[in-house]
Amino acid sequence: MFPSDPARSDATRRDGLSRRGLLAATAAGVPAAFVIAASKPAHADPSVTGGDTRITEHELQAAGAVDEDGAPAREITDVLATMVGVTWVDTLSDPVVEARGRQLDGTWSPWYQLEVAIDPETGDEATATELAWLGEVDAVQVRGTQDGADVTDQLIAHVVTTSPTDEDSSPATAGAHAAASATPNASNPSTPRLGPQSPSYTSRAGWGANESWARSTSAADHLKAVVIHHTAGSNSYSSATSPQIVRGIYSYHTQTLGWADVGYNILVDKYGRIFEGRGGGLHRNIAGAHARGFNTGSFGISVMGDYSTAAPPWAAREAVAQIIGWKLLTTFKDRVSATESWTPTTSRIRFKPGVQISLQRVFAHRDVNYTDCPGNAFYGQMGAIRNRAQSFIDRGWRVHLDAYNAAGGQRALGTVTHGAHTAGRYTATLLTNGIILTGGGRPTKAWPSPFAKAWKPSWGHPVRTPVKDGSRTIQAFEHGLAALEGGRTRFVTRTFKDVPPERVFFLEIEDLAAKKVTTGWGDRTFRPDNDNLRDAMIVFIYRALGSPRYTAPRNSPFVDVSRDFVFYKELCWAHESGIARGWSDKRFRPLIPVKRDAVAAFLYRAAGEPKTSARGSKMFKDVTSDVVFDKEIGWLAETGISRGWPDGTFRPFVNIKRDQMATFVNRWMRHTGRV
Repeated sequence: MFPSDPARSDATRRDGLSRRGLLAATAAGVPAAFVIAASKPAHADPSVTGGDTRITEHELQAAGAVDEDGAPAREITDVLATMVGVTWVDTLSDPVVEARGRQLDGTWSPWYQLEVAIDPETGDEATATELAWLGEVDAVQVRGTQDGADVTDQLIAHVVTTSPTDEDSSPATAGAHAAASATPNASNPSTPRLGPQSPSYTSRAGWGANESWARSTSAADHLKAVVIHHTAGSNSYSSATSPQIVRGIYSYHTQTLGWADVGYNILVDKYGRIFEGRGGGLHRNIAGAHARGFNTGSFGISVMGDYSTAAPPWAAREAVAQIIGWKLLTTFKDRVSATESWTPTTSRIRFKPGVQISLQRVFAHRDVNYTDCPGNAFYGQMGAIRNRAQSFIDRGWRVHLDAYNAAGGQRALGTVTHGAHTAGRYTATLLTNGIILTGGGRPTKAWPSPFAKAWKPSWGHPVRTPVKDGSRTIQAFEHGLAALEGGRTRFVTRTFKDVPPERVFFLEIEDLAAKKVTTGWGDRTFRPDNDNLRDAMIVFIYRALGSPRYTAPRNSPFVDVSRDFVFYKELCWAHESGIARGWSDKRFRPLIPVKRDAVAAFLYRAAGEPKTSARGSKMFKDVTSDVVFDKEIGWLAETGISRGWPDGTFRPFVNIKRDQMATFVNRWMRHTGRV
């Protein structure tokens, strides 16, 4: 637990929690600091309503000049606002900017130093500050200096007026000890239900994000650290006002600064309420815009308020610790005290660009950038927060971490790209080279897989490890087979009940079925282990060539194939095309198994008898130069249609099975450009 914090009881009294409410919370087993009393949200201007945010620009060179505390400032009057941010021209370089507001009782708030914003596109410091909460004010003052000189005439103030919604003022229980997580919703489907023991949070839909303002964000394959911030601005806000602050920051980041989204991954209010920040999914390693040079591979948490002289209340610190513990554990970082290597390439940070450094897995904004963030008082709590985060990890849900370690860890499976989350019937963790699933009637297991990014719940559990098959990689799942070929992933579902996805030639059989080259039997079987008959071989070739239009003759070219034979037309077509010549006694013998050498001959002829110098006798140890179809077998091997056996044999006089035939025909179609 954190050290005793006298401010906890003060904060409780300020927020209107009565002694009776305190006793009721304790009796219910909920820490008192996590109970959020209903309170009136800030509403500076009744003309801005329904959760809307208004932002007006004010060039300060046109604003009234005043002298405050011996320093020049600019004053904007006759505004009803709640927040302020500042931008400047490119000629300035990191000015020191402060702002304050005149409260509705006529008194001025303290001066708040505005944090410099980080451009998410470049990782550079933006020509702008972050947004600061002022509360309900009717005037704003701004002062700015660079190298001690007044530069307010080069600043633009962005005065923000937020408004509440009916949902904002609903009493709530804060995140760190609530039972349920947010659920996916139509306006933000990218965030699924998080895995076991995840913190409860207010989703983007819950705080009212206008998703049409957001653009796509990027994600890292490896989470290295959690970075701690404060937003700065006033700490005098009610629990009902917190969603307004988040909406204001979101509006300013996207509409004023032109960013893709809010910069922080998570925002936490002083009451311990957790708000989903940057979109893309809290279960992913979404790159934020919060720490210059360290955005990719980090997870930014910002506590609303200024904690330069007073640490965040216990509830906020507890929520931050829980988020840290959850995020690190779900990315399989179970030691908070461990370090990670970084090689920053950005200038104007606390490290020399291009030099590898080590940082703790939990660090503060000021540890990497030239800033006071998250404030001196908050920074003094970093050690306690790390210890508390470790306690959350130690008693956290470790089922997937245990499976990961049992399967070989990072060496075998890579790093976590999607932490534990609900996906259909499963709790899934996806990695750069692996999948871990719980549910679906099977035990939890970690599988190596190159298909993690493409995996869908409809695939089910992997049932085999991935294997190389020529130039492609395949892996069998419960409900089909995934194939990676030519940089493209596809998933093929099962057609025949006797051809499971883990069968060696599953994909070839299914490809033939998809092209209607084979239809199998009426009972949904393919009978892959049966010998392939000679008539069926011709039918497969006929269909593979697109079932060309053909009118069969009245008289059969074969004495053993009558006009009422089921494949009469196809066999006549094959004879007339020169593909099937039969025996010297004018028999075709349609119902006997076809041998592998005859398959080579049929496919060679169907390809147009291309010129080749290849000979099977030079490739396979059991094919001699006097084998009738030596050339055809050589062509089959030269084109990759047949690879023979690992022992160097072709076995020309062995009957071919139906699954092998499917493979030959499939490869033949590829070679001849028919797929």
